[in-house]
Amino acid sequence: MALQQIIQHPTGTYSQYWKVSETDLNYISKTGTIRIIGYVSEQARIDGKIHLDTRNFEVSTENFETYFVPSAIDPQDINQVKNAYVFIKSIPDGEFVGSVDV
Repeated sequence: MALQQIIQHPTGTYSQYWKVSETDLNYISKTGTIRIIGYVSEQARIDGKIHLDTRNFEVSTENFETYFVPSAIDPQDINQVKNAYVFIKSIPDGEFVGSVDV
């Protein structure tokens, strides 16, 4: 998934294909930052070209509750937070092997 929106870069070129590149979500403070990067086209991204532009968006506590709490992300209760715990416990010889879910 991506967004299509033509936005002119300060150099005069245009980005029209925008892809989320990073999400930084803090589940304690219930805030976050989302970064999208803009390319000339989808084909430019597929071809490994460098993105032309970047936009950052702050996620407020109110928006966090609506869009990013695990129950909003996946009502079936399989989400990146739970999968993070599963991943950490699966690291061979890791210090969390055998830890208990609470």
